[in-house]
Amino acid sequence: MSNIKKLFRQEYLAFKPPLESEMNCVRPLDSAIRNIGYVQRITERERIDIWKERNFPETRDEYIKILDDYLTLCENNNVRPIMFLPPFTVGYKKHFNKKMLNEFYYLIHEAQKKHSSAIFLDGWQISFPDTDFWDTDHLNIQGAAKFSTILNNLIEELERMKN
Repeated sequence: MSNIKKLFRQEYLAFKPPLESEMNCVRPLDSAIRNIGYVQRITERERIDIWKERNFPETRDEYIKILDDYLTLCENNNVRPIMFLPPFTVGYKKHFNKKMLNEFYYLIHEAQKKHSSAIFLDGWQISFPDTDFWDTDHLNIQGAAKFSTILNNLIEELERMKN
C-alpha cells in the first residue's frame, strides 16, 4: 500500500469532480439493483452492433502507450498491476466482434510479455447469470459484489504467494 500511495500526489487523491459531472455518470440506484429485462434483451443486439464495426487505430495506439507507461510505472515502484475484463452476458459475448476481441487479447498478451509482473483477470471466462446484470454489458450491485469477491480473492492469493 505504501508503494501505491507514493504513485499518487495528494492533489490527485483529494480531487473531487463537480457534482454535475458525477450526476451524468452515476446511474440511479434502482437501475443498479434491477436485473436485465426484456427491453434490454431486445436492444442487446443493437448495442453490440453499434460497436461491431468501430475501429479507432489512433486511439488504440495511444491507449497501448498509456498502458505501457502505467505498467512501467508500477514495475518501477514495486506495485503488481492487475488488469481485468469484467463479465458480460452470454448474449453479448456470443455476438461481440471476435476479431476485435482477439486483437484485445493479443494486446494484453503482448503487454504481459513485456511486463511479466502484470496479472490479467478475464471476466469473459467467468459465467455470470443474467440476474447479475442490469443491462447487457454492466453488472448490477449483486453481480458487482460477486466480481469484487473474485478480484479480492485474487489479490489475497497474490499476497499469500508473496509472503
